[in-house]
Amino acid sequence: MSEGLTESEKFVNSISEKAFLNLWTHPNPIGKKEKELCDCLIVCGNHIIIISVKDIKYKDTRDEAGFKRWTKAAIDKSASQIWGAERWLSSSVEFTRHDGRKVELPSKVDRIVHRISVSLGAQRKIPTKSGDLGYGVVHVCDEFSLGAIFGLLDTITDFVSFLTEVEALISRVNIVFSGGGIEDLLAIYLLNNYSFPYEEANFQIIDDTVFEGFIDSDDYKAMQESYKVSYFWDNLIEHFVKDLLTDGIFEYGTNQITNNQMALIQMALQPRVSRANLSESFLEFLQKPELKISSRVVLGHNNIAFVFHLGPSSDRELRIQELGLRCLVVRGRVPNVKIVVGISRDKLGPSEVGYSHDIVYVDIPDWDGNLEEQVTKIQEELGYFANASWTKRL
Repeated sequence: MSEGLTESEKFVNSISEKAFLNLWTHPNPIGKKEKELCDCLIVCGNHIIIISVKDIKYKDTRDEAGFKRWTKAAIDKSASQIWGAERWLSSSVEFTRHDGRKVELPSKVDRIVHRISVSLGAQRKIPTKSGDLGYGVVHVCDEFSLGAIFGLLDTITDFVSFLTEVEALISRVNIVFSGGGIEDLLAIYLLNNYSFPYEEANFQIIDDTVFEGFIDSDDYKAMQESYKVSYFWDNLIEHFVKDLLTDGIFEYGTNQITNNQMALIQMALQPRVSRANLSESFLEFLQKPELKISSRVVLGHNNIAFVFHLGPSSDRELRIQELGLRCLVVRGRVPNVKIVVGISRDKLGPSEVGYSHDIVYVDIPDWDGNLEEQVTKIQEELGYFANASWTKRL
C-alpha cells in the first residue's frame, strides 16, 4: 500500500487488492512528468481499469448551486483525471508503480479500458450521474455501491464482464436510478444470469430496493455458500505471486525468469464459478492418496486447460519436466485448447525435504507435424494420458 494516501484512497485500494490480488492492483501509479497518473490502476490480461477517488463532503445549499458544486468536484474532476490517465496510457507500453517497479501494459490493439469514479461524500442526498460523461463511459460508485460492486465481483473477469454489460446497456437504454445506484443494476444482472432483461426498452427506472432484496434472498445465500471453496484458488495464486514478487519465478536449473507470470494471469482470469469448480477438483485430487493417479486435467473458463500434478520436492527438476510434458500432451490432445497451465505440488503427508509448488505455462496457438510426432512419442514411451478420453469437457 502506497504511503501518503487519503483514508478513502486507502480503502479503495484495499478492496481492490482483495478483489483482484496485489500483483494486478497498482495504487498511485506514476504517469506524465513523474506525477500521479490516477488513484488506482488495475491491469490483468488485456484489461485496464482506471480508478479515480474523490471524497467531497456535500453541502446542502437548498438550491442547485450545492448540487452542481459537488458534482463538479466529485464526479467531473474524477472523470477528467481518468480521461487524462487514459490518454497517457494510450501512448505508453509500460508504467511505473509508486514503489518503483515497472509494469508492462497489454498490447495497444488488444487493450480494453474501463473507467470508475469513486465519488464519495454526498450520502445519496442528491442523484449521481453515470454513463458517457464526454470522453467515454464512466461508472460512478458511491459509499453505498462501492463495497457491493467490489465485494460481489471479486475476480477480474466477473468485474469487467459486468462493466461491459452495463456499458452496452446504457448505450441503448436511458437508465434512471430511483434513489439507488449501480448496486441495484448489479442485483438485476446477477438475478438474470449475468445479463440485463431490457432488450426492448429505451427508458428504465431502477428501484432502490432491488439490491437489498437480492442480499436477503435464498439465491444470494446459496451463491455465497457455493463460492466458499473457490478461495482456495485465490490462495494458490497468492502463493505463486509471493514467489514472483520476492525471489521471482525461475526456470529450474537455469535461474532465468520465465513467462510464468502468464500462467498466473490465466489463473486470475478464471471467474468465481470456475474457481469453485477448479478448487473442488484440485482438493478432491489431493485428498484421495489411495488413487494411483499422479495427474488430473480440468477445463476452465475460455478453454484454458489446467493440469494438476503430484510429485515430491526431493526431485523438482524431474517433477517440472514431467509436468511440462503432460501439459504438452494436453495441448495436443484436448480439442480447442491452446493454453495449458500446469500446477504441481507434493502429496499430502510427511516430507523429508519440505513442500513446494511448481507452475508451467504452455501457449501454442498453432499445432504442426513435429509437435504431433513429439506428443505421440511421449504417450507411447511414458504413457501420459494414454487412456484418457478427450471428447468431453473435463
